[in-house]
Amino acid sequence: MTALPASPWTLDSVPGSFTETDMRVFEWLLSYQARRHTPGDLLEIGVHLGRSAIVLGRHLREGDVFTVCDLFGSPAPGEDNRREVTELSPAPDRDAFEINYLAYHSTLPEVVHGPSASVAFHVKPGSCRFVHLDASHLHAEISADLAAARELLVEGGVVAVDGYRCRRTPGVAAAVWEAFSAGGLRPVCLSPGKFYGTWGDPGPIQDELVAWLAERPDEWTVAEETVAGRRVIRLDRDPADAAAPGQTLPLPEVAPEAAQEAAPDSPQEGTPAPAPVKAPAWTSTRSAKSRRAKGKAGRGKRKKSWRHRLARKLVPNALRRLRRR
Repeated sequence: MTALPASPWTLDSVPGSFTETDMRVFEWLLSYQARRHTPGDLLEIGVHLGRSAIVLGRHLREGDVFTVCDLFGSPAPGEDNRREVTELSPAPDRDAFEINYLAYHSTLPEVVHGPSASVAFHVKPGSCRFVHLDASHLHAEISADLAAARELLVEGGVVAVDGYRCRRTPGVAAAVWEAFSAGGLRPVCLSPGKFYGTWGDPGPIQDELVAWLAERPDEWTVAEETVAGRRVIRLDRDPADAAAPGQTLPLPEVAPEAAQEAAPDSPQEGTPAPAPVKAPAWTSTRSAKSRRAKGKAGRGKRKKSWRHRLARKLVPNALRRLRRR
């Protein structure tokens, strides 16, 4: 009988290629949106085992919806897609994702178990402020995901695209730069692993980001250039300041009051602005018992559902038949 997988207690124990550089960029962009009261929900297409989803979940505000989409090991449409899925290690697993996510958050996001095209049936156009694309890296698939992201984002919303410069995923590079040259996608910034862009005006985001980076010259390597008349900011964590390989530095708490700081384009007086919910500590030392007690009220039927699926996987058929007798 297979033992239950242990819940992770630091993000380093969640497998995945989501780097510390991109964790920090996610944190900064989502905090920027909170300060500016940018409306909209969160969406991640391509979850794997939840490493980046855990970071996104830290920035849910009251009334927000966080949707994730993944095949979770189900058959992929098309031979090329199936071949790509088999190369993932460790293989995506919905139960493992849910266990990882619930180690940091009391409730699961909305889970779409299927191909990325099925997101359109669950997420409304113009409803998202941040979309992370890390599913198929094939040209046709990522092109379709980018087109969908453009429809789903609010004005000025941000899309993050994984693998735009990886030598193993040339289809992503082609799709991203096609969207840049002919589809109106504008770069916000580029990390070694992800392209961050918007179909709105990136100027205000870039100005504030550059000012923030300038205050941390010992932490970041930054370069600016102009590509086809567009400002491009390339950034990376300074290796001397980053954590050791395979480890990440603790991220700061998400403070509810941060979103209520005055901003130049903040809503007029009398207009209610969404406030973020305080996230749990980045490195958790809670016991499994206390974590279950805290999340009991929020999980409800979801808790029963994932445990039921685990039981069906882990309890031999013969034992279940004996129990029924």
